[in-house]
Amino acid sequence: MKVLLNKLSIIVALLNISSASQSANELLPREEFTVPLAKLSVTIDPETKKSGRVKISFEDSKDQIIIGVYDDIHIKNSRNSTEKVTYREIPDRAYQVTDFEAEQILRVSKTLVSTLEIFERDLQNLKRGKWLYLDAYLPRFLIGYCSLIEVATNFSNVLPESVYISDSLFEISIHSEKSDSRIKQWYKTPEHIVKLRIATKELIFQLKVWQHQNLGSKRNPEKLLSNDFINSISLFIRFYFNQNPRIQKK
Repeated sequence: MKVLLNKLSIIVALLNISSASQSANELLPREEFTVPLAKLSVTIDPETKKSGRVKISFEDSKDQIIIGVYDDIHIKNSRNSTEKVTYREIPDRAYQVTDFEAEQILRVSKTLVSTLEIFERDLQNLKRGKWLYLDAYLPRFLIGYCSLIEVATNFSNVLPESVYISDSLFEISIHSEKSDSRIKQWYKTPEHIVKLRIATKELIFQLKVWQHQNLGSKRNPEKLLSNDFINSISLFIRFYFNQNPRIQKK
């Protein structure tokens, strides 16, 4: 009896593996390309249960940036040494965006613009394999991007609910069935692709305006965001995840 049960267990395991392989084989093909997004890693504060800090790294640099609610850190790595620079903030003024924070948000935003420009062209040319490949990176980046804005301003409600992405909507995987399911809906609805492309172009435009006006040398440290930027990123996210768009009132 014990031998029989062991054999049955092996058969069930093999069937599960076969089923998983079949499911993986049914996924649409991905087209790999270089995604220029900065890498963002969010740490949740165990007490507040909100974003506590965001670690940033860029492909063209060995340095690491940590943006925190009160203190920011720049770890400069070279071949022979490591230097750690800490930028401390006065708690009563932590809501103000420092020059260092603005510089890092600007750098991260530029990687988003570059990625969206690629995405917009791929939407135009119906490069479904590249849409699917990007989907393994973009949702997680957007969550980190919103967290970066929150931490820099020290406000957890600085952005509307419409920009927050539920973990149930995506997976951090090149081989995600959720990516296939969502993007198949795009492909079946040409009108949706047109709307998503328009939303992408608008977000690119508003990001560039926002970078110049709110992250440039003449910026107001007490005002990081603009309604046009909030509306454009909200619209993009909702079209990207096949949700009804909402517009933030001015």
